[in-house]
Amino acid sequence: MKFALFILASWLEKDASAQSRIYDEALEQVEYAEELGFDSVWVAEHHSSRYGIFPSLMPILTYMAARTKKIRIGAGVSVLPFHNPIRLAEEAAMLDVMSKGRLDFGVGRGSADYEYGNFKVDFDSRDERTREALDIILGLWTTSEFSYDGKFHQIENLTIAPTTLQQPHPPVFLAVSRTPASIDMAVDRDLPILTTFSTPEAPNLALFELYAERCAAAGKPHNLDQSPFFRFVHVAEDEKVAREYPRDALTWCRDIGGYRRTITQGDEINWDLDDWVRTRKETPASFE
Repeated sequence: MKFALFILASWLEKDASAQSRIYDEALEQVEYAEELGFDSVWVAEHHSSRYGIFPSLMPILTYMAARTKKIRIGAGVSVLPFHNPIRLAEEAAMLDVMSKGRLDFGVGRGSADYEYGNFKVDFDSRDERTREALDIILGLWTTSEFSYDGKFHQIENLTIAPTTLQQPHPPVFLAVSRTPASIDMAVDRDLPILTTFSTPEAPNLALFELYAERCAAAGKPHNLDQSPFFRFVHVAEDEKVAREYPRDALTWCRDIGGYRRTITQGDEINWDLDDWVRTRKETPASFE
């Protein structure tokens, strides 16, 4: 079994100067994770929200790669409809070279409709845009003089530089949701999948089962042994402390992320929604 660290970089404080500390602490976590023997670190792309202040993953991942030697560096995930696929393919290839082949490239369509609104990108076009961008990136990484004629992107005889150090390309992971379309997108391209940490364990496992079923139906081997499974973990001396200590952080995270239902459902956190509402503070938790 391999172990990874997932970093959101949530900004709790109102003070703008706290942002520098958040980035510094994220880098310290990565360095310490490498020291402890973690296999990889993943960071998430979010926009216009204190829930996560990594709006662009390639710069922060490059900095993390420069501060480490062995730990793999993961995009978890780059939201493809918000990016020019040519530019993203080039930047990710450069990171793969600079990190000496440590890039894990997670991609997805995103789920926050307000982010689509901010970018003036049609939310209902997210599946088509994701498919096009993914196929373009894979094509540019594996084909010289690559051409593509799609609904949103047209490319003619393009060869990018630099090329990826890992061949034929870095490991690519596709974030999936409850819709069969995202599962089929991964199956069609022989990609392992990513699921969100905010979905309870049982529905998450159901996604992996659906993925395995679709792979079998297509006559393809599944990549479950390569598919990360993200969960919240807090280690403490006893169960009471383990439940109480992260309460404020989870409440704040749920409030600002809009995940009030998904974080508190399931067997993992045995507290119902009413309990969270009754005990939450009016002011979000601060750890200054």
